[in-house]
This record gives sequence, structure tokens and C-alpha cells, in this order.
Amino acid sequence: MFSAFFGNYILNKGLVSAEDLSKVLKNQKETRLKLGVLAINAGFMNAIQVQEIHELQAKMDKRFGELAIEKNYLSKEQLDLILKQQKSEHLILAQALIDENLMSMSTFEKELVEYKSTHSLTDEQFDALKDGNVDIVVNTFLSFEEDHEMSNYYRDYVSLLFKNIIRFIDSDVRIEAAEAISSMQSPYMFTQKITGETQLVTSIVGDSETLITFAGKYADETFTTMDAYAKDSIGEFLNLHNGLFTVNMSNRGIELDLTVQACQENTTLKADKVFYRIPFYLSFGEFDLVIGL
Repeated sequence: MFSAFFGNYILNKGLVSAEDLSKVLKNQKETRLKLGVLAINAGFMNAIQVQEIHELQAKMDKRFGELAIEKNYLSKEQLDLILKQQKSEHLILAQALIDENLMSMSTFEKELVEYKSTHSLTDEQFDALKDGNVDIVVNTFLSFEEDHEMSNYYRDYVSLLFKNIIRFIDSDVRIEAAEAISSMQSPYMFTQKITGETQLVTSIVGDSETLITFAGKYADETFTTMDAYAKDSIGEFLNLHNGLFTVNMSNRGIELDLTVQACQENTTLKADKVFYRIPFYLSFGEFDLVIGL
């Protein structure tokens, strides 16, 4: 997550080219192994157990390590051990930039300070970004015109989506500020309504190329066209995410239901009320989350 935000910053400053940044991020992803792989390599878990934890993450908004401990597949000591093996993302990024002769350590450190200053980040917010604390990052980068309660509702939704993108689609993800809109044209719009004590319309919006890749990553298949299977995959992801969101809200005493998800092609969103467009940038393209009442 940090690499996506900071990488875009140094790209926009002209310190690296898009090609060089893509290469660095690819190398970094190969270097920073996921916890499941580390647990198998250490002999603490087997592949079936790791797959079970991944499937549980589709039902619960919990980290891999937390679920592995609950299932008694890992002890706290074993988790701490493999977490230490999973090096800090920002340090791996620094090493990758240095190894490719794109930046010195002193320049990297200087740019970190300037990035923090440019975005007016507190020490806590900057540490959260480096540590991958999604909740604090979302609260830092997103603001809404709604009242405090509704704004928190939106942020909770976006924060969970951010986590689910990392878990199921792509770890190189960043967001930009929410934009209030009343209309929007889109090649593809996947929509599901959340009903109950609070109403919410949610949509994943994007072009065919990005969403076809998105669908393939979620289904662990290769799609070449936006056929029925690709559409079903994106719809299933949206339904999974919204299902997890309703579970989280139920745990807070707010009962919600879901309508059947739908896909529209070459459509225009027109709303009487304000909707918000939140851009999500992945390693393979961009899609928008559109939410509103």
C-alpha cells in the first residue's frame, strides 16, 4: 500500500519513469512474501490450512494471522516470528530503488520528509501509511460533506473495500480524494443496494480492460472478454464485500440487507442526491467506487 502512494508521488515528481516504477513494484512484490507462504516455508502450516484461512477471510473481516491463531494453526510466538521475516514495505521499496540505481538512500529519506509535508501528515498518519494501517489511511485521505455519522459510515465502507482489494485482488492499491457527483458515464457499472436501517447504493465502475483483469484475479482465472463469467466474478466480489460490510454493521447493532447485484453497460448514472466517486488505482488500471444514499 505504501509503495503505491509513495511510488505515484515520486513518479509525478519525475524522479522515476513509469516503466522503472512498474519494475520496482514488481520486484518488491516478489520480495515481500505473504504470511501464508512464510508460514508454509517455516513448517508452521500446510497449504490446505492456508487456503482455509483465505476462504475464512471471504467471510470475516480479519487478518490472516488473527484467524490462524483462532484456528490454532499458529501460536502467537510463531506469528511474531514470520511477521519479523516479512520486512517493512517502505524499506524494501528503498532497497529496490537503490538496487536499480534510481535513487540514493539520502534522496529517498529526503523525499519521505517532503511527501509527509506535502500531504500534511502527522507522525501517526505517516506511520500508519508505512505500516499498512488501512483505517487510519482512509480517514486521512477521505472527507465527505455528510454529517459525522454518515461520513464515518462511508469511511468504514471504503476501508473494508480497501482491505478486500488487498486480500483478493492486488496489494499495490491506493485511493484519491472523494469527489461529489450527480451524474457519471461508464462503460461498465456493477451495482448493489444495501437496505435496512441505513440505505446505501454501491457501484464498481470502470472500463472493460481493467475490470476484465480484476475479474480474473478474483476468480483466479484468465478472462479475455467481458463475458458472463467475468461479469459474474465482479458481481460476486461486490456481493462478498457488501456481505462482509453488513456483518460488521450487524456486530454494531445495525441490521442491513442486500439486493441482487446488477451490471449495466454504457450507462449514465443520474442522481437526485449527491453520490461520491472514489478512484482506486491498482497495478493494472483504475476503477471507481461510487457510493451514495
